[in-house]
Amino acid sequence: MKRSSVYWLLPSVDDHHHRRASILDDIGYHVYFFENFDTLMKEISIKRAQILILGDEWTSAEAISYAHAFANIPDINAARLLVSNSRNDFELMDAAMNEGFRDIIPADLEDHEWLQRFEFATSGVESILSQHSDLDEVAEPIDIVVPARLVWVGAQQVWMETRCCPRVGDTLKMEGGFASSLGLDTLNAQVMQKQQTNLTYRFSEAIIATWYQDAVLNADPQKIIDTLDTLHRVDLGQRPKIFLAIQSPALRTTLLKYLDKRKYEVHTALQKQSLIYEPKFFSPDLVFIEERLTQGESKRSFYDLLRYMPEHASIVTIGGKETASSKNRDAPRRTWTIKHVPVNLSELIEREYLAGLAQRRPGSNDKQASFPPADHSFSFAHLHMTAELVKADYLQFNLRTTTRIGPYSLIKIISPRFQQKLGGPLYVKVIESLDTAGAGPYLCKAHICNLTQELRRSLPGHTDQVAGKS
Repeated sequence: MKRSSVYWLLPSVDDHHHRRASILDDIGYHVYFFENFDTLMKEISIKRAQILILGDEWTSAEAISYAHAFANIPDINAARLLVSNSRNDFELMDAAMNEGFRDIIPADLEDHEWLQRFEFATSGVESILSQHSDLDEVAEPIDIVVPARLVWVGAQQVWMETRCCPRVGDTLKMEGGFASSLGLDTLNAQVMQKQQTNLTYRFSEAIIATWYQDAVLNADPQKIIDTLDTLHRVDLGQRPKIFLAIQSPALRTTLLKYLDKRKYEVHTALQKQSLIYEPKFFSPDLVFIEERLTQGESKRSFYDLLRYMPEHASIVTIGGKETASSKNRDAPRRTWTIKHVPVNLSELIEREYLAGLAQRRPGSNDKQASFPPADHSFSFAHLHMTAELVKADYLQFNLRTTTRIGPYSLIKIISPRFQQKLGGPLYVKVIESLDTAGAGPYLCKAHICNLTQELRRSLPGHTDQVAGKS
C-alpha cells in the first residue's frame, strides 16, 4: 500500500500527538513531526507532502506567520492545509479561513470524530460527513462571514475568489482593506459574471462584480481617488502564470530558483493526477513538464493537459534528447524540448517561452486593473450575510442561507450566544451544501472548528441543545 505523507509542524510533540499519528498510521498515512519551520521547508524542497498540519501551540504571531507562509509556497499549492486547534486562537483561525485552509480540526474531538474529520478534510473528492442525526431545533438568526480574495481591482469592477456561490445579479456585502480604504465599513458589490478558470487562490470560484456605484453613493470622492492611487502603487500587474509538472525534487527546486514569485504566478503539480485538473482552473501561460510525463502511460494525461490549456500557452518538456531551447515544430502548440535547465533559462522564458502572451485573449477585467500582492490588506476580504441556525449540537450545525456556500468552506458565525460560550466567534467547516436548483434558500451543514468543550458542557449528556433547552 502506498502511504501518504503528513507533515505536522508544532513546537513540541507529546503523547496526544503520537496517539493521533498512530491512528493515521493504521490507515495508510505516515506522519512526520517538525519542530522547526526551516527544517520543514528544507524537507518540502526534497519531498512534498500531500497534507500539512499546523499546530497552534506556537505563539499566536508565529502560528499566523506560518499559516500565511504555507498558503503561499508554490511547491505545496495543491497540498491540503489543516490547523490543529488546541486553544481557540481566534486570530489564527481567522488567518486559516482567509488563506483557504482545508480545515481547522478541534484537538479535543473524540478519536473517531477526529479521524472522520481528517479523512473528510483531506479527501480529493467531495464526500459527505455525518455523525449525528438527532440535532436539536434552534431557529436562531445569525450573521455569517465567508472569506474572499481580491485578485484585481479595476476602476469599476473587482475580481474576487471565494467559496461563496452567489447568482449573477446578487449583491454581496464586502468588508476588508479595500472597503476600509474607501472609508466604508462595508461595500456593496453586484455580481456581473462567474468564472472557474484563471483562478489564483485556494477557492473554487471567481466572481466579477461592480463596486463603483456603491462607492460613488457612499464614499468620499477623495478616498476613492486615494484608494485607486494606492492600488496603482502596489500593482504587480497581470503576471504570467507558470505551471510546473515536475516530480523530480532537484529539478523542481532548480526551476523555482529562476521564477521570481513577484514576477510570475507559479503553481506546481502535487501528483500525476494533478496534471489535468490543476491547469484546467489555473489556465497557465507556460508549462514546464518532465519528458517522461508525456510518454507511455502518462501520454493520455498529457494530451488532456493540452486540451485544458489556453491557445496561446507554451509547453517546455525537460529531459528530452534535443539541444537546449529546441522548438518542436510538429507539436500541436508552441512546444520546446530541452535536455536540462540551461543557465540562460530566465532569458529563454522572456524571449521565447512567453512570446505567446501577445496573443492572450483579453479577459473581462478593466484595462486599468491593478493586481495587489497576496500579502497586501487589499487582497483580503470578507463577505457578510444573514442566515439562520436551524439545528445544532456540540459538534454539528445546520444553517439556512440565502446564498449558497460551497462545500469545504471555512466560515465564521457571529452570534452573541456563541460569543458568550466560546469567548469569540464560532468557526465551522462546511461539509455539505445542498443546491435547490439555484432558487434558495439553501441548507448548509457544517462541523465545529472551535474546541468543543464549552458546548459539550452546555449539553449535559449531549442531549441538551446549544440554545439551552433541556
